[in-house]
Amino acid sequence: MNLPHNELTETHKDIDEEYLQSRIRVFQKRQRFMLGLSIAVIIASFSMRNLDTGKVQVSWLPYIPIPELCGSRALFGVSCPGCGLTRSFIALAEGDLATSIQLNQIGWIMALAIIAQIPYRIYMMCQPPQSVIDLRWPKWFATFLITILIGSWLSKTLI
Repeated sequence: MNLPHNELTETHKDIDEEYLQSRIRVFQKRQRFMLGLSIAVIIASFSMRNLDTGKVQVSWLPYIPIPELCGSRALFGVSCPGCGLTRSFIALAEGDLATSIQLNQIGWIMALAIIAQIPYRIYMMCQPPQSVIDLRWPKWFATFLITILIGSWLSKTLI
């Protein structure tokens, strides 16, 4: 079937517009998910407390500690780069920066990154990315955070 040039062009425009709209919906869904996750982590940090045993418990469920969250430590007895992050976030929520840094040296940076997600995700939901850089810099930032997390763990492990 040979379509006239105008009809063919219109068909491609419709397909491109549909594809673009579907990508925008996926993008906005991702922004809402990450916003909700960030808010949930912050709320959890304020609703838990660290126990003297090194365990964590939900404030309104006394005497019921949360089971070990780190699979590496639970299964092999070896700490991973993220060990102590939950307790570090809880210490920060309690206003104890020194304990937070003692539990995980990078915990405060990760907490700042999570807090920064709130205005960033709201902005991105209102203003979709305008360029490739808008889409790439979050991946670069995540790579940076993972790198310093692993670097901190290695320095602690090797020293």
